[in-house]
This record gives sequence, C-alpha cells and structure tokens, in this order.
Amino acid sequence: MEVLLRKEVEHLGHLGEVVEVAEGYARNYLLPKGIAVRVTSENLAEVERATEARKQREQEELERVNRQAELLEGFLCYVTARSTEQGHLFGSVGPREIVAKLEESGFEGIRPSSVSLPRSIEEVGDYEVEVMLHPDVRVNIMVRVAMETEAEKEDEE
Repeated sequence: MEVLLRKEVEHLGHLGEVVEVAEGYARNYLLPKGIAVRVTSENLAEVERATEARKQREQEELERVNRQAELLEGFLCYVTARSTEQGHLFGSVGPREIVAKLEESGFEGIRPSSVSLPRSIEEVGDYEVEVMLHPDVRVNIMVRVAMETEAEKEDEE
C-alpha cells in the first residue's frame, strides 16, 4: 500500500515522501497515529504546502542567524570574576557566564550548549571561543576574563 508520510519515520522516509508499506502497518499504525495518510491529490497538495512553509521558516531563521553572526563575529565579551593576585580564578568561567554576558550585550537566543569551550576558563586572560548559532553558522568571539575590582564587588552588594 502506498502512503504519504506526514512526519519523518526512521528507516522509512521523510515528510512528504510517498512510500510503499505493508497494508497492516499502514492500517494499524501509520494511518491511526496520523503519521501517514492515503495518497490523494488533496493530501499531496497539503503536504507540499506544509513543506514549502517549513522551508520558508528555515530560510528566514537562517537569514536572522546570519545577521546575528555578522554582529557577533570578533565580538569582545568582557567577563569579570574574583581571582587571586596571580590571576587564578576562584571558581571558573563557563558557557553559562559567557551567554549571560552576551545577553546583557543584546545577543538573545544563544544557549550555553552552543558555546564551545574545551574546558572551563580558570585564569584571567583572553580566550577565543566558538559559538554555534545554527548548525551551518559558527562564529568566533573573544572572551576577556578580567580580575574583579573592589569597586565592582561593592556594586554587587
């Protein structure tokens, strides 16, 4: 029996594909769960519209991410942290702290999992960090970790 997939099914096919399946599999599983529909001209047209709409949304998202990447490329992210006089941090600076500083600078929608750090930053200094905004869009930013001054400590309290 031929059916039109409305969702991606592992080892079977992608959304919008017409696939040949056993009649029982279609009747007892795919059709009742709404994963697939019978092949008709109306269903083909509906899936085509849904596919076009999804492609349009993906294209708009990619354009938005590219605009954000242009602004973010080479950005200097300034993070202050408590440290010893020798520059060793009490604790560390990780992706969460970097994302928090990026959000303060107006870069919304970046997740900590998108920040590529081989390990947490434990020393004062400059670090080049890769940020993945989209699977196809990655940018490098500079993270400058500086020693927190007494004035900054008082401002926080």
